[in-house]
Amino acid sequence: MKAGPFPRVFGVVLLSGAMGLMAAEVAAQVVPGAVGQPQQRDERLDERPTAARDAERYDPQGVPIGGFKFFGTLEADEVFNDNIYAVSNATGKTAAFIQLVNPSLELRSDWSNHMLNVYAKGGIGFYSVDPGLNNYQDVSVGANGRLDIQRNWNTYGGASWNRRHDVFGTPNTPNAPGVPVTVYNQTSGNVGYFQTFNRLNVRLDGRFDNFMYYDNSLGPAQGVIPNSDRNRNEWREALRFGYQFSPGYEVWVRGSLNQRQYFQLDTSGLDRSSNGFDIVGGMIIDLGGITAVEIFAGYLQQNFVSGQFSTITTPTFGLTGYWNPIRGLWVKPYVRRTVDDSALQGSAAYVYTTGGLDVDYHVRPNIRVNGHGDYAVADYTALSTGTSNQYDQYWTFRAGVQYLPTRNFFVGPEYQFIHRTSNQFNSDYDQNVVMLRLGARL
Repeated sequence: MKAGPFPRVFGVVLLSGAMGLMAAEVAAQVVPGAVGQPQQRDERLDERPTAARDAERYDPQGVPIGGFKFFGTLEADEVFNDNIYAVSNATGKTAAFIQLVNPSLELRSDWSNHMLNVYAKGGIGFYSVDPGLNNYQDVSVGANGRLDIQRNWNTYGGASWNRRHDVFGTPNTPNAPGVPVTVYNQTSGNVGYFQTFNRLNVRLDGRFDNFMYYDNSLGPAQGVIPNSDRNRNEWREALRFGYQFSPGYEVWVRGSLNQRQYFQLDTSGLDRSSNGFDIVGGMIIDLGGITAVEIFAGYLQQNFVSGQFSTITTPTFGLTGYWNPIRGLWVKPYVRRTVDDSALQGSAAYVYTTGGLDVDYHVRPNIRVNGHGDYAVADYTALSTGTSNQYDQYWTFRAGVQYLPTRNFFVGPEYQFIHRTSNQFNSDYDQNVVMLRLGARL
């Protein structure tokens, strides 16, 4: 474990009755059993003739292959980042041009019942500065599937293998230049069951994640930064009951457990393994594709094996919303809170609370504007020995335009600004990123 600041998919659905596992592609830790965004239409009911609708359809159609459709995308981006290591002005910023290549292959079933999707994705980054430290090659392969047993009864599952890297400036990453990017493998799987009984529904979820980290090589003379003490298994189990008391209105309650098992002690000789639970209740309001919102609140707790790590007890809450006031405009607010494991030496975990808004507007069918804004807090727990805890705040703003000359090609600029404040010395930073995206798809 580093000191100081160094800190979803191959699945098989067997219609004979057996099924595989399913994994979600994770950008951040996912609350087990958390209900996703309310089911919603992509847009308001469009009563125009079919020919008029098809003339304005710029989404990829895919290539039929038997009972499947094949989708492929190849995107190449040119990026300028004025602070690639996400450091403070006092430390000294390093700017760089970055070339990104993002291929994607996906096979989706086109069946009236059941579902099976298989994919492979890649993300390759080439840096003009310190390429040996910063270049990365991300890979994600897997599948997800659903077995429809009856009209209101299904099981689902999948699995994935992912090679990922930590992005500089995000929680658990170093905030100093000259440190290699942290690379890890994540193997994930989950399985679930869903059934409705008139107005009552029940969902049972289970998920497994294995994380294996690579050591960071600093060079022949400097040696390596070991990351093996971050290797771990995580299990999550959740049971949710919902009751639809009126069309479009549902109340629900969920309880979930998690177990996080580390393979070895950290550099301080402490065991970071832990067990936790949460109990939450919520409500879904769906007004038929125009407005939908889901809110929930409850309590969570995380207990650590080592007595030197304080138990985390905190309220938890969340919101996902969807508003389609006019055809072509979508507004999606969200709020969520999780407990994520820390890579800092003096802290085992941090409470991550974030809220934001996504906006997508089709100015014309082939001209699309998107915007995003959020505020997040990473509140690290301190050792029970009286050490001070780290507290980071993030503000993020992003805006972009996408032009589609045909449904198979897209191009457009994008801008992102991130600002972080921290109670740790020289850990504040600002970062501006400008990107030109160019892609082709089937």
